[in-house]
Formats: sequence, C-alpha cells, structure tokens
Amino acid sequence: MTRSSLLLACMLTGCGPPAQAPAKAVDTAKLDPKPPTAPDAPFATPKARPPPAPEGAVLLEPPLYALRCDAAHPCPSLLQPAGETHCRELRLGGLAHWRLPDREEVKRFAGVQDLEQQDGFHWTRTPFAEDAAQAWIVDPKSGQETTIPRTRKPFTIRCVFDP
Repeated sequence: MTRSSLLLACMLTGCGPPAQAPAKAVDTAKLDPKPPTAPDAPFATPKARPPPAPEGAVLLEPPLYALRCDAAHPCPSLLQPAGETHCRELRLGGLAHWRLPDREEVKRFAGVQDLEQQDGFHWTRTPFAEDAAQAWIVDPKSGQETTIPRTRKPFTIRCVFDP
C-alpha cells in the first residue's frame, strides 16, 4: 500500500486507536464511606470494659482510675516534682505506674461523688507552653486554673491510672 492509499483508507474508515467507551458516572451517594472490616481484624477497637477500680480509686469515663483521697488512701499536698515521684511509686490494687493527671483530666473530677478532697488546686502534669518550669494547677470544684512554678507551693496530688 502506498502512502496516499493509506491516507485515503484512514479518511474513509477512521485512523488512530479504537474509540473507548465513555467513563460511567459513579453515584457517590451510594458509596459506603467506610469500607467494611472483618470483625476479627487485628486493629479493631476492643469493646471490653476495664476491670472495676481497685479499692481506694474510682473509675471515671472515658476509662481512667482516680485516687479517692479518703482517709485510707490520702492525697498528699506536695510540690509538683515530689507529686510525680509519689504517683510513680504508688502501688494500689496491684497496679503500678500511676501518674499525675493532665489538665483536662483534673476537670473531669468535678462532681464525682466518690472523690473526696475536691476543694482546692490539684497539680497536673501539663507544662505551661511558655515556660516549662511551670505547670498547670486546676481546682476541680470551682473550675479555676492557672500556672505556677513547679517548686513554689504544695497542692493536692491525686494520682490517676490508665486501665
């Protein structure tokens, strides 16, 4: 075939790759926003509840054990660094590795009936963003909060534990 006959054949029958079918429109309203996962997938969120709080502690929601601060399980008034050590060394109900609560966790103490000693400031482990030598203190009953140098004044140490 000559070049001119190829050109003529192309003009009569069409040249180039075969035409493709137009893409189908997808109705996104019918798509499942989350693909299904197997019920036994290794990354599934556990549904089991944590065990009851050990004696001397209360279970808060979302799950967090907080020391009651009753006569049998007192909450001392200490400087913040000593409070961190106190919580780290606390053993209660066979549980070790207690810690100081963060700023938001202390706010959750408000109104919990089984927690004693809610009046007054409680130390947190939350550092002040502008000065790491300071930490937040929160009064769970009044909602007041402020920052103070960690070694300036003793406040209530209420240890918490992540079940």
